[in-house]
Amino acid sequence: MSDILTVDGLRAAFGSREVVHGIGFRVGHGRAVGLVGETGSGKSVTVRSVLGLIRPPGRVTAGSAMFDGTDLLKLPPRQMRRIRGDRIGFIAQNPFGALNPILSIRKQFHIAMRAHRKISKEESYEAALIGLRSVGVAGPERVLAGHAHELSGGMAQRVVIALVMSMDPTLIVADEPTTALDLTVQRQVLDLIDGLIRDTGRSMLLITHDLGVVAQYCQDVVVMNAGTVVESGTVADVFGAPEHPYTQQLLAASAETPAAKPSEDPHVVA
Repeated sequence: MSDILTVDGLRAAFGSREVVHGIGFRVGHGRAVGLVGETGSGKSVTVRSVLGLIRPPGRVTAGSAMFDGTDLLKLPPRQMRRIRGDRIGFIAQNPFGALNPILSIRKQFHIAMRAHRKISKEESYEAALIGLRSVGVAGPERVLAGHAHELSGGMAQRVVIALVMSMDPTLIVADEPTTALDLTVQRQVLDLIDGLIRDTGRSMLLITHDLGVVAQYCQDVVVMNAGTVVESGTVADVFGAPEHPYTQQLLAASAETPAAKPSEDPHVVA
């Protein structure tokens, strides 16, 4: 199986304190990978380091992140921005942090699309309508005319997902995408992301602390603890017979140990 993303020997630090200690993992083409661990395990720092989003005093000190043959860690910021958004879509924890509170939603779609391709306002508007309908937004014209503060948390996350998908990325990185949502909306958003991934053959890296989410929506899992990868493999193998004590503790601490559904088809959720 070929990989769309291969991270190797990644180290990241804040000041003199190293927080990610030479980790590695892979995301295969057409696969959904869950990056799981407790709060503070280094999941988000890892992902933001790979995507060039880590902020000072945070910095990457070593390693590589090969995306379709290109080392993301060696790219200058301008080149990284071209890939991030166009070929790699990022769905953050807080949808309101990803939306500009001043600009209309329509304007934000146009700016995002224009940054990566030649497109008119009319074309971006039509594309935004299609994108919002695809994520189940009723009355997309009204949403596009409005602003972020007029949206509920669940609706804002749907808008962000539509915005990300409008760029047609090959890899989706979702960092705890339902953290800011109430329980009734979380499953809807996860089902939505899952459908958009499976229906198009895209790859996904899903960052979460919820083992049940990984069991339902991912085929592969990477377990992190204290800035290191302690175990990785298919969800069926790792959750069915965990080898590392930390993985065993995580599973034991779950209210109900998730049981992966084995599948030979990488587009079928496990």
